[in-house]
Order: sequence, then C-alpha cells, then structure tokens
Amino acid sequence: MIFKNLFHKILAILFSASIVLSGFLIFFKTYPDNLISKFSDAVFYGYLKSISKIRGSVYELVGDIKTSREAQSKIDSLKSENNNLRDQLVDYYDMKRENQRLRKLCEIKEQNPDMHLLDASVIGRMVGSSKENIFIDVGKSNGVSVNDAVITENGFIGRVSHVREYSSSVKTILAPDINIGAIGFDEKSMGLISGLSSLANKNLTRMILTEDNNVNVSDVLSTSGFSGIYPKKLKIGTVKSIEYDASNSCRYAVVSPFDVIDDVQNVFVITNFANKGILDY
Repeated sequence: MIFKNLFHKILAILFSASIVLSGFLIFFKTYPDNLISKFSDAVFYGYLKSISKIRGSVYELVGDIKTSREAQSKIDSLKSENNNLRDQLVDYYDMKRENQRLRKLCEIKEQNPDMHLLDASVIGRMVGSSKENIFIDVGKSNGVSVNDAVITENGFIGRVSHVREYSSSVKTILAPDINIGAIGFDEKSMGLISGLSSLANKNLTRMILTEDNNVNVSDVLSTSGFSGIYPKKLKIGTVKSIEYDASNSCRYAVVSPFDVIDDVQNVFVITNFANKGILDY
C-alpha cells in the first residue's frame, strides 16, 4: 500500500509538471520564429521522452516490489514449513529414545520377573552437588522407601537417600558416601563403590579394592546384592584404570558409569524384588 501511494504521488507530480510546461509551450508558440519557441520545443519533447522513461521505470519498480513481496511470502512459507519439519523430527527422536528405554525396561523385567519398577522423572538437582544428589517425582505415596535402588535402562545410578510424600532424594554413584557393594561379572572381584568429588566432575566414580582383588581395566562391574538391600547384578559401569591411594594405603578402580549422570532425566525405582532384605554371602 505504501509503494502504491508513492507511485500515485510520483505520477501526480509528473502530471503537474506536464501542465506547467504545456502552458509555456503554448505561450512561446504564439511567436513561431522566436528562438525561445524553438528552444521550448526541444525542451518539451525531451521532457516527454524523459516522462516516458520514468513512467516505464516506475512500473518496473512496482513490478519488482510485487515480485519481491511474492518471493518473501514464499520464503516465509518455507521457513514455517521447515520449522514444522524440525519439530516433527525432534518429536520422532524423542519417541525413538523413549521406545528404546521401554524396550530395555522390558528386558530387565523379563530377566527379573519379581522386580517391581516404578517409573519416575528427575525434577531437580542439589545446588553445589548436582552430580551427586538428584530429586525425583515419586515418594511415600508411591511406595518408595529409603535405600531403594534407582536405575535407568542402562544400569544402576544410585539409591534413595530421603523420602517425602510425593518426592525423593537420590544419592548417585558419584557421591563419596554412596557405599554400594560391587563385583565383577565373574563374581570373583569385589569392592565398595565410594565416589570422589574430584572424579565426580568427570562423571567417574571409585571402587575401593581388597588386597586380593583381581579386577582389570575394561571389566564390567555390577551390584553384589550381598546385603539384601539391592538386587544382584545391576550394571554399574566399566573399569577405566587402577590407581593407588597413598594416604589410605589402598588400591582403587576408577569406574565409568553407563550413564552421564547430569543427562539423566528418567529413572526407575526398584521398590521390591525377590529376596529383598535377605543377606546373601
């Protein structure tokens, strides 16, 4: 609309100028032999020629503006379509991840038919120790108890440390006071999972080793289940290296969990399982 009004104003100005020049031409035509009259003819015809060119340019400009508007409309339409496709792609990958998570959950249930699993979401992380303490959206009203094991589809990530009516605190395997019994999959290498803050920043934890422990780099560790508090053979992580703590005169294994704790959003709480509370040495 702005360009249309501008176009009309330009034509009005050119029309007014034409009337003025036409008046001069009529005046000078009364003296045909006058040099001024001849000069006015040249000016007037040159003016008409210029008017024709300007008018053509103005129409061309208006055409370009119209074309530009149509192009911009198509660009906006394509951008909107691209955004919709991107949203659909994000939804697709979210759905794919959820399907993979539930598929692995079904595998866990098939291997442990007596295990009761409660689906939960991470709703917060403790300030200053976000890797060591998280909060989930289930509590007493859902049947959650202190020391219930917390897992993902990939393995064990911690235990319930405090229960409220509708939420719970979870101490992760990166915490120094997690204190979980662990064994190698051959059940010959045993130790205690007890994190270190310096390792937690790298998403690593520690297993304190006994003197005769034969754990090796790349070994996969799992929960021992000896105390009856946690189920047996919940995967914990992989041994990355064997180190020596000179201050405590002990060896320990640096363990990489199967999950990046900071990225965990959904978990399962094991509220019950076969032989819960029964010591198994």
